[in-house]
Amino acid sequence: MHNDLLNRFLIKNSPIRGNIIKIQNSLEQLKNSLEIPEQIEEAFTQIITVCPMLAGTLKFDGGLILQIQGKKDLKLMIAESDNQFNIRGTLKLNQMTEKSFEELIKDAIFALTIVHKDQKSPYQGIIEIGSGNVKDMIEHYLTQSMQLKSKVFFYQTSTISYGVLFQELPHENEDDRFKSDKLWATINQIEISSLHNSPSKFLGDLFPDDDIQIYEEHLVNYKCSCSQEKIFKTISLINPDEIYASLKNDVVEMVCEYCQKKYLVTKNEIDIIFQKNSQILN
Repeated sequence: MHNDLLNRFLIKNSPIRGNIIKIQNSLEQLKNSLEIPEQIEEAFTQIITVCPMLAGTLKFDGGLILQIQGKKDLKLMIAESDNQFNIRGTLKLNQMTEKSFEELIKDAIFALTIVHKDQKSPYQGIIEIGSGNVKDMIEHYLTQSMQLKSKVFFYQTSTISYGVLFQELPHENEDDRFKSDKLWATINQIEISSLHNSPSKFLGDLFPDDDIQIYEEHLVNYKCSCSQEKIFKTISLINPDEIYASLKNDVVEMVCEYCQKKYLVTKNEIDIIFQKNSQILN
């Protein structure tokens, strides 16, 4: 049985739709590749959890990136998901710290980037840090910047992360407005621990008088997109003198910043790269 699943759903005859997720195996794989201070783990897990839920709202081939870039102790925190729900993420600290997540991101920039496969320039929006609570930050951004009233809820155990995203589409008439107000009143009373139930039970218990349509489930997978070819392209963007100075026994070792996989690049390959040999770079 696969433990990492995402379901889209909608409440029929209403403007409310959403995505619900459970991740376990992918989360374990991701965390095993990183050193995450205990006080940051909850926020990092929430960002990893919400990213595929947001990617599930995309209507095209592409992906979504949540990136926090700090200026002091926190260097980088990233979560990525494509529209097939392949996820990855990383965390980089300038030094191990006991500071809380809220303290670490006070001077940080939090950006949401949407990548469209068929467009050269991605869309990027800046998420206000505010109190530093992941739930509040995401809800505020979606409601204010995307103009979609949204609510996000998380429930985490020691090994599993659950999440649900509710969004309201534009009203078509006053009946929709009345119905949505009633549904939001219910949504705001969610008992988050009930997220451990199956999507059908969770949504059925929450909206017993409504007709809920739950679409087919999608597998969520931890999958890094690194490759030898991408390592070659990364090298091509670095100063050649710096690369050649890094050679040891005519080999440079490159490490993926996400999955920590090691790649070996020989001096001969480096020579070819800086001659921009199409067999290597394409």
